[in-house]
Amino acid sequence: MVTGAKNTKSQMTTIRIPHDVMEGIEQSKDDGESTAGFLVAAARGEIKRRQRRKAKVETPKE
Repeated sequence: MVTGAKNTKSQMTTIRIPHDVMEGIEQSKDDGESTAGFLVAAARGEIKRRQRRKAKVETPKE
């Protein structure tokens, strides 16, 4: 049963990825890891890095 692009747990999106980046993804994935799983893990890591960087910039040094 198709539920559409958005449900209570996730949202589907379509993106274009340059060929060189896609080749890097394919070479970097663990055995049995899906491309979607790799991209979700990469996005979560990038979100954490940016949040830490933003917090560091906003925290004044004494």
